[in-house]
Amino acid sequence: LVLFLSACLKDDNSDNGSIPATLVSVVHASPDGGDLIVGIDGSRANNQSFNFGNRIVYLPFFPGGHQFQVNRAADNKMLDVKNWNLEGGVYYTIFAVDRLDSLELLGVRDFYAGDKFKDGHAKVRFINLCPDSLSLDLKANAIDTLLASNRKFKQNSQFGDIMADDKTSYNVQILDHATGRQLAVEEFKPAAERYYTIMAGGVMDPKTEAQKLRVFVLKHD
Repeated sequence: LVLFLSACLKDDNSDNGSIPATLVSVVHASPDGGDLIVGIDGSRANNQSFNFGNRIVYLPFFPGGHQFQVNRAADNKMLDVKNWNLEGGVYYTIFAVDRLDSLELLGVRDFYAGDKFKDGHAKVRFINLCPDSLSLDLKANAIDTLLASNRKFKQNSQFGDIMADDKTSYNVQILDHATGRQLAVEEFKPAAERYYTIMAGGVMDPKTEAQKLRVFVLKHD
């Protein structure tokens, strides 16, 4: 879906026209960050509680410079603020990452509107947002090669094609890159012509069960 925003385009004829929006999603990936407030250009983006694993779906904005801010909901303390220049017709995800005492915003380009899919396939990538991990791999059963390899904290792979039909499901496994040991697993049933991010979220040494490293499947819709 390509969204367009009305804009007065400055050209020789001073014609009115439309430009493709930039779209931004936000994901809470801080295992001990608690309830957060997300601000975009000075306006609050979430009206409800926003906790670990929650996601704000894509919001449309005019292309250009935008400011993103994250505050702790309990006392409105600012935790991080970033300015990014965003391109029209491009989807982005902003992740609130790391532990509370070092929480920051991480901006990742997702894909261009209108990118093509192979018939019967989805597109999948992996991002390592486990702050106390060294390096992680992503594997799926029935696929001989790794979906992603040697991704360190805050690193992501590129989107790759994966078979997706009514009969196909996978167990996606997060592995320790150095030892090959399985750290977390989750069933994943992709739909054709959809984008997915498989996120390693949580910590290797959790203080609570809720902070334990696990697989998050983020569908880009």
